[in-house]
Amino acid sequence: MAATDPELFIPTSADGSSILEIACNIELFEPGDVEVIKELWSEFLTKGDAKSWYHFIAARRDGQVLGFACYGQRPLTQGTYDLYWIAVDKNHHRQGIGEILLGEAERQVRERSGRLLIAETAGKSAFEPTRRFYLKTGYELEARIRDFYSPGDDLIVFTKRL
Repeated sequence: MAATDPELFIPTSADGSSILEIACNIELFEPGDVEVIKELWSEFLTKGDAKSWYHFIAARRDGQVLGFACYGQRPLTQGTYDLYWIAVDKNHHRQGIGEILLGEAERQVRERSGRLLIAETAGKSAFEPTRRFYLKTGYELEARIRDFYSPGDDLIVFTKRL
């Protein structure tokens, strides 16, 4: 790990306020998104990484949480996982932290015998950088469901075979 690379770690309850603050400050996230993150975080804390359906990874540098990712196995599948969230503090964008978190999520999914990782995002123009991020990191555009979230806001599904 280079001196400027963040440390990756499994977050604990002490990191919760930082994780939720990052989520609250992501302009693309709606209030409902943050509520879902809170629910997943709560289950993760209650059950622990080994027993929770949801798994969190965080990145920090100099004691500051810079971002997080959350993934979990898709119910009723063998080896298919969902990447639920990946978020980086707005003051640390474009530093490669998202790619590092995504790479670690992929590594952990493989370690859990995962074979397919699914990332879903919105079709609004504001999400174009997110869609470019997935394509740049080796994901394939798998599907588009028109008007999924609301009229004019499609669901875009990306996949990566691991």
